Amino acid sequence: MSRMIVQQSRVLCRACNTENDPADEVCQRCGLSLAKMELERDECRIACPRCHNINNAGVFFCYYCGKYFADVEETKSGRRSKSGQRSTRKAKVIMPGGTEIMLSGSPVFIERSDFDSSLPHDILMSISRQHVLITYSRGKYYVKDYGRQGKGSTNHTKLNGVDIYSKSKKALKDGDKIELSGQPELTMTFKLLQESN
Repeated sequence: MSRMIVQQSRVLCRACNTENDPADEVCQRCGLSLAKMELERDECRIACPRCHNINNAGVFFCYYCGKYFADVEETKSGRRSKSGQRSTRKAKVIMPGGTEIMLSGSPVFIERSDFDSSLPHDILMSISRQHVLITYSRGKYYVKDYGRQGKGSTNHTKLNGVDIYSKSKKALKDGDKIELSGQPELTMTFKLLQESN
């Protein structure tokens, strides 16, 4: 009868690079809390707004579905909430086909790849790669017609029928309609989610 040996992975201390047993609470060499380090590592992970899979911090796109993550200069102030502070209001964008992009405070691009590929090719191609940027600040979500390097999309964006091309970011309210490229087929709905008590 053969015996199977299961080897647990070692925990590497971020401060001194010492390998520790998984059961250790503090580093054997420098005394840093390994539990705190693990918590910080998990807080830095990125949940994809499209497929909801978890990705490592610092990546530019989702490893599972290819969604591009926003990491542009005007989003640098959008820090993740820390424990003890008020949490971010959750929201979603409902796409024309019924799929949803979840918003949790991190900056999110709405782009061509977010739309149903069953749409006609010419309509899909009218959407810029980074068409609009949705950000969160001080309890509100905002939308900006982004396009190439933040200078505005090629075919513009309308918020509730008003063109916001090359304008500053606009605050979003529950039920707002965001239309891309002057195409009614590309109208999305912004929805705030109920806050849990």
